[in-house]
Amino acid sequence: MKKSASEITVREMTEIVKKYIRGSHNLNFAIKILGHPGVGKSAVVKKIAEEENFYFIDTRLAFKENVDLGGYPVPDHNNKQMIYFRPKFIPPEKIPEGYDGILWFLDESNRAHPTVIQTLFQIITEKRCGEHLLPEKTSIILAGNLGEEDDTTITEFDDSALDGRLAIFHLKPSAEDWLSWAADNNIHPSVIQYISTFPERLWDEKNVNPNPRGWHQVSSALLHGYNLKSHEDLKNFLQNKKDSTLEKLIYSLVGNVAGTDFFMQLLSPRLLSSEDIVMGNEDKLTLLKERKIPAEDILWALNGTIEILNERALLKSGNFDSDDLRVIGNILKFIGYSRGDIRMAYFFLLVKECGIFSIIPEAIKRIEDVSIQNELKSRYGDLLV
Repeated sequence: MKKSASEITVREMTEIVKKYIRGSHNLNFAIKILGHPGVGKSAVVKKIAEEENFYFIDTRLAFKENVDLGGYPVPDHNNKQMIYFRPKFIPPEKIPEGYDGILWFLDESNRAHPTVIQTLFQIITEKRCGEHLLPEKTSIILAGNLGEEDDTTITEFDDSALDGRLAIFHLKPSAEDWLSWAADNNIHPSVIQYISTFPERLWDEKNVNPNPRGWHQVSSALLHGYNLKSHEDLKNFLQNKKDSTLEKLIYSLVGNVAGTDFFMQLLSPRLLSSEDIVMGNEDKLTLLKERKIPAEDILWALNGTIEILNERALLKSGNFDSDDLRVIGNILKFIGYSRGDIRMAYFFLLVKECGIFSIIPEAIKRIEDVSIQNELKSRYGDLLV
């Protein structure tokens, strides 16, 4: 029976991996991170290595064979025996000068050949790769995709002995984590603005595109391929329609749906965003009451809002504070003043996806305007019973 994976955010993973590598020479297990392609597994681990001053080695196991890890045998004619030269891509005999340890990142571990997976057991349990000992302060992090869940091919291998020596996590990136990373990594302002407004577009759990890696690639294409450094540069470029290759490139990186919406937001922004709802934008609420916001814009914004609240619920394990209650109150206002079918659908989605039914009455009480409190109670009616 395969060991189940605990769902984890980038922030949680960073904290766990840092604690692990600091004491891994005294720990009797390794960490394995599963996740959809492009969610940032390798990028996050590499950043952790840099922050902790660990020498980082990235090995893709899908392209390796057992003999690659253990080293090729070479005859020692003088001693009449075979010796095995140390492969370049495994950790060196000693920690490189200036570093505090080694972080060996073994990616695509569940796409490896079965004989390679057997070698992993030795690496994890003995800190040895064939004949070659690893330095004492070597931390092992495995990573892999999800198989059928994300349409990737994996090695069908079930070894409870190996799983028993692994802490296995399923990485689920959040827009909040990604935006925090983006702010420190020179991501194009148009990409940051788009994901801030529509966090649900960061990645599609059911499809390959879009994903965080794709949006990073979009940023790189805009900044370095087309030399469009600012939001205005990109907007002017699109309005002049001198070159259609950019649109095609972006579609190839994040998919047609996300790519089309990205460009549409640049040229004809939606009248309502998830941020408007979360922050309780009174001007936008007035427009909603006056039926001046298109239904499509309302649906887009509410979808993103549910995603934001889901992330908060996951990060806080459902333990909402007063600020969360204020946000929920704002969401209830925008849902409540939407037309009837949208109001009913998103109220049930709010309850089903975020599991907050029991605190909805308290969230409504936190709304400062008593007249809005009473009107929302009337609009939701039996739904609150």
